[in-house]
Amino acid sequence: MRAASVCVILLLSAAPGAWAQAPVDEDTITAVQKKPLRQAGRLEIEPYGEMSIADPYLQRWGGGVRGAYHVREGLSVGLDLDGLGTWATEELVIARRELHANILESREHGSLAAFASIAPLYGKVALPGDALVHFETFVDAGLGGALTETDATHGVRPMVEGGLGQRVYLGEDLALTARLGGQLYAERVMVNGALQTHATGFWTFSLGISAYFGSGR
Repeated sequence: MRAASVCVILLLSAAPGAWAQAPVDEDTITAVQKKPLRQAGRLEIEPYGEMSIADPYLQRWGGGVRGAYHVREGLSVGLDLDGLGTWATEELVIARRELHANILESREHGSLAAFASIAPLYGKVALPGDALVHFETFVDAGLGGALTETDATHGVRPMVEGGLGQRVYLGEDLALTARLGGQLYAERVMVNGALQTHATGFWTFSLGISAYFGSGR
């Protein structure tokens, strides 16, 4: 019985030393790289160029500027102002001349919309040379008006817009922004001598540089 007690005492006294001598991997470093661009409480100004896509009859080129205030990370509200030039394609000329097609030619000169945007996805990609590219994916939707013209009418039409985009951080104050968006507005057209309202719209692709102002939170 006395021998068993001595063994227990020896084991308890040796245990702290054994725990203290547990091997430690000094070469392992755990670090989390912070997001390089903070948006909360900052003003974003994005000049951009854009072009229409997926329209065989009308080609549109233009540009604009988007201004947004970031209420918090991943949530912003702002205004989108753009101007467009519209050109008829060869397909439109052929369709009207040879097929006698009745195609609505709605030419938008510009638009202004108030929008809200959320960025639910954030990530980073490792490049060769231990470089990291930080990015986020955002969606937006807005309401506003479009200044349009047809062969018979012109004016400001109520409009809705929405888009999906990707933002790549270039530093603490800059980002490269690509966006695929669409507009839908109520155009006024002349049909058999009477004015009617037709839903008209198109898709655009835009590319711009976002600059951020303010210290943020």
